[in-house]
Amino acid sequence: MAVASAVIAARFRRCRREREGNAWLVFLAGLMTVASAVHFAWAVGLGSTSVAGWLLYGASSALAGAGGALFRVEIDRVFGWIGTQQTLLQGMLGTLLTVLTMAVCAGIGNMSGHGFILLGTAALAIPFALFRLLAKLIEGFPKTRYYGHGQDAPLLFPTKFVVTSAVQGMASGVMFIALFFFRGEADPLSVDVIGGQAIGVVLLFATLFLFRLDFNRFIYKVAFSFLALGFLLVALGWGGVNTGIVVLGAGFCYLDLVLWSLGACLIKNMGLPAPWVASCPGAALFFGAIAGGLIGYTVLEGRPLGDATVLGSFVACFLFAMALYLSSGDNLKYGWGTVLPGESSFEADDLGGVVRFMATERDVTQRETEVMTLLVAGKSRREICDELTVSPDTVKTHVRSVYRKMGVHSQQELIDRVVAEKERLMLDGGAETLSEDRLK
Repeated sequence: MAVASAVIAARFRRCRREREGNAWLVFLAGLMTVASAVHFAWAVGLGSTSVAGWLLYGASSALAGAGGALFRVEIDRVFGWIGTQQTLLQGMLGTLLTVLTMAVCAGIGNMSGHGFILLGTAALAIPFALFRLLAKLIEGFPKTRYYGHGQDAPLLFPTKFVVTSAVQGMASGVMFIALFFFRGEADPLSVDVIGGQAIGVVLLFATLFLFRLDFNRFIYKVAFSFLALGFLLVALGWGGVNTGIVVLGAGFCYLDLVLWSLGACLIKNMGLPAPWVASCPGAALFFGAIAGGLIGYTVLEGRPLGDATVLGSFVACFLFAMALYLSSGDNLKYGWGTVLPGESSFEADDLGGVVRFMATERDVTQRETEVMTLLVAGKSRREICDELTVSPDTVKTHVRSVYRKMGVHSQQELIDRVVAEKERLMLDGGAETLSEDRLK
């Protein structure tokens, strides 16, 4: 998938051509089915020699990697069409269905030889079922706009998204090597991993509807912290290794879903084409996983998981450091850091976006940001009480706090400060530069 994603990005940058139509989806389904068939042949031992076995395994891996990378493009295209909030909601539902499917597969895998045959048969049938579902889903979309979205847009490199995906990949590579390669009783279908993914969905649902978080807080303050905590639990043995695996499963699930939504934001709100958004971060993610796996294997050198304390602690510190670096500085100014799922991207002439940027710089709380936005819109304190359904005393407290943090003494001063900040941002970059920098 790493190589295939890089090839997709290079090819799209060169020719800007899109594959489309039901025939293309049928081809992808066939590719994934052939990959499953070759893998099944390897699993039942049709490769009688070691050379034949390696050839079968390599062929199935190459076919599955290419098919998976291409399918990722089609999924990103759908998510980019439906938008960020729907991507989160549909992603949570899809993850719960996946968790249920994994639990069923784990149960079937524990059966006798018939269970293995059932899983192999399902692997052959599922690709066509999924692609038929995809074709049904998009048949009502206007094809010219759906496949042509972003064709003429400048292919600006989404640097921050790519770096974030690379960090995620490195952490996941270390996790798989440390937890699954050197710990024989753990596997991707274990109760710990499946339960962790379900917890990740619940956590995302809670943060999405109980707190109005932007992408910066979603990714770096919640997801990265959760992953770091998981590695610390594994390293220090608090609550046992299984607890750490559950936390890691939840953290990676949470981060995956938020990054899917971010991809939808870059496509729908910022005009980038789906093949570019899917393949650039995708290549970084999978190459990062390879690098993380090699690092984990080299550090552990075949030793048991109990000797992974230093490695787990290092990864936790690395995640905290990257979270601080990626969530601070100029990347908040024009980027997607202050964008909330379901809202449009930051524009220089958008006072709401400027308010969010200023609030992030000055540690204004989420509720205070809502009050500040209404104040800048010219709302009176009584109107703010009605809109937010809070008491006058609560609004008074929030207003006083906003004024203190912004260094102003009146609503008009606050409005003037925000307008001045908007003009400064426009002078810093100009309209064209803002359009480019926000994608980075």
